[in-house]
Amino acid sequence: MLDTERLLLPPLTRAHTPELVDLYSDPDVARYIGGAARTAEFTAAQAGRLADEWRDRGYGQSAVIDRATGAFLGRAGLHYWPDWDEVELGYVLAARAQGRGLAAEASRAWIEWARAEAGIDSITPVIDPRNTPSIGLALRLGFALDRSDVTPTGVAVRVYRLQLV
Repeated sequence: MLDTERLLLPPLTRAHTPELVDLYSDPDVARYIGGAARTAEFTAAQAGRLADEWRDRGYGQSAVIDRATGAFLGRAGLHYWPDWDEVELGYVLAARAQGRGLAAEASRAWIEWARAEAGIDSITPVIDPRNTPSIGLALRLGFALDRSDVTPTGVAVRVYRLQLV
């Protein structure tokens, strides 16, 4: 489990499904990650896939937990895109947790772990081009625009890259 000064970052599991459903039920939170498509059924299936990634790859998305209160704030971590053969750094935080530097804090922890422990050459946030706060964070963390692309599900995105080695 990773942790930071303010956050605990345990592996995301199927047990986090209710918190994820609640997180995605906020249209402002979900608008850049699929919006209304984030149904309870979709989210339960996603939680299963994310949990399986820990088993299969040794990394994945983590729950973002407030160290002081124990509150679930969102998710952050790594995700493998088999269609692109790339590892994404992704994060989604509840509205009450945004604007406090928590996504940056969690992302830095994951970048350092990927650099030191995972043997990953580079990581690539995949960002909706309208999501200017996430683009700004990626640039502040040292990522550079790699390409504009379309995901395997047909969503137009910008892909940023940070070389780790």
